[in-house]
Amino acid sequence: MSSRTKRITTALLATAASAALLTGTTAAPGMAATAQTAPAHSAAAQTVGKKASTMPAAPSVGCGTEQKPGNDEKTISTADGERSYRINIPRDYELETPLPLVLGFHGNGSDGAEFQNYTGLPTLPAITIFPDGDLNDGKRSWQGAPYASGADDVAFVAELLDSIESEHCIDLNRVYATGKSNGGGMVSVLACHLRDRFSAFAPVAGAYYPQSTEGCDYSTPTPMLAIHGTGDATMHYEGGHRQGEDYPGVREWIQPWAEASGCARTKERQVGRKGENVARTQWTRCDASVELYSVADGGHVWPGEVVYSGGGYVTKNFSATNTVWDFFRSHPGATQGPTQK
Repeated sequence: MSSRTKRITTALLATAASAALLTGTTAAPGMAATAQTAPAHSAAAQTVGKKASTMPAAPSVGCGTEQKPGNDEKTISTADGERSYRINIPRDYELETPLPLVLGFHGNGSDGAEFQNYTGLPTLPAITIFPDGDLNDGKRSWQGAPYASGADDVAFVAELLDSIESEHCIDLNRVYATGKSNGGGMVSVLACHLRDRFSAFAPVAGAYYPQSTEGCDYSTPTPMLAIHGTGDATMHYEGGHRQGEDYPGVREWIQPWAEASGCARTKERQVGRKGENVARTQWTRCDASVELYSVADGGHVWPGEVVYSGGGYVTKNFSATNTVWDFFRSHPGATQGPTQK
């Protein structure tokens, strides 16, 4: 097959695969997940809500490279030394079918393996990556917090994206970042300083220390979703003081992203099920979607967790994983990845 024919075939396969992957029905809350397997199609992967975008896939240079499905731990060399991460490749991975890419960032003192286990994110119809933060005083953490090790995590993520997108068949129009607590703060850092490598962002129970927005460039409209419990005793919904720093409430943190998107007003509605109080705030008339889900009395947790994710009340009838994925699949956007095929 000539290179020209291969490129045309890849583009056609990509468009068909994009439409096939981004359709489905909602998963039951509290879905089961096994991090050691890579499901071909899972309940969590099939969501309702906003219609999935039909934006064609943009195959990365890694399309055509054979990869073994499964959940594995790998390392990458960086200027700060060897860094580790977990990668989950679905069982039905095909060499020429671009898949969405989701990066998930754990909280302070945790790691990528623990984060993937309680979120169930490996069940998504995507390649999912769970990096490990740099060690500092025996704990792993991320840039964007006063206790961070000082490692250049933005550079690490950029190098990790280069590697994954060069060696796997990734849809460069569907590259996403989510995270919890300090990992949510890292998502904030990436939105500020590595915006061109991601299509959309979705922190959960984010730790929005001043370091997470330091030097932030809010000039580009950016799809942004945040989920936060009003009863979070670690990172208070209305803001507070921790680790020697004053930090903003989640509404104060997200407001600059709404302003960057030129949003005119907000609208709210209740989206909780079975009597649970979950308020969805949507900024309207925006150049890019901005949304906030406020979980009444919710703790410092991953709502709808598969296993324990933190202290406080956990809703089982509102799933952060389903909500984040629904937002991601509805918000594709071109990213600056390695040279496309």
